Amino acid sequence: MKKGLNSFQLKIIACFIMVIDHVGVHFFPEKIIFRIIGRLAFPLFAFFISEGFFHTRSVSRYLTRLGVCALIFQIPDWFSRIYSVVFNVPGFGVRYKFNIFSTLFFGLLSIMLYDRLKSKKLWIPWLSVAAVAVIAEITGADYGAYGVLYIIIFYLSRGNIRNMVLGGIALHGAYVLYEVSVKFITSGVVVSANFIQLYSLLAIPLIALYNKERGSRMKYFFYIFYPAHLIAIYIIGWIIR
Repeated sequence: MKKGLNSFQLKIIACFIMVIDHVGVHFFPEKIIFRIIGRLAFPLFAFFISEGFFHTRSVSRYLTRLGVCALIFQIPDWFSRIYSVVFNVPGFGVRYKFNIFSTLFFGLLSIMLYDRLKSKKLWIPWLSVAAVAVIAEITGADYGAYGVLYIIIFYLSRGNIRNMVLGGIALHGAYVLYEVSVKFITSGVVVSANFIQLYSLLAIPLIALYNKERGSRMKYFFYIFYPAHLIAIYIIGWIIR
């Protein structure tokens, strides 16, 4: 067994961090530390979408699986929004239109398109990525275009931690610039509301520990865990309120 963390161990860490993030959102919204810790979850899942592209036997089946899960796992989110409106609990419902699996779906789709078109002129594969990113943003997928581009960065910098860091810094710089520009144009105020996304770069040291081993084979556990932990949080929140 190699030193470091295998795929299973890193995914368990990502799930644990995700729970911390969502517990903070629903029960301790005033405690920013929960949100800061939670920023490390998405980059880990994004990284394994890229790894999955290189290791899966069928990318199309992988993409279909993510798409189906995105639709099925939307049900707990719909419930949370309905509950929030009906019982007038503004902080209870999710803020995005489509869950994280839709973002992972769009991210894998962008990788597929880029990989198939990379032999063409440089602007062609990047145009396909931009198109998918825009669709993710318009449809309201969690993390939107930002999430899709994060996944592409891991695909392009596979095995190179330095390039992951540089790509992440470039993405966040562009993200902040875009947000500040939009805020200034729409309200005349120069401000960035999502500065805590910068903390997501702290996930890269964890990724650097990846030893390229699979570990325990519990693939479907991670699919089921997402809606299961949300349902548990919603039920606890309902009981408390």
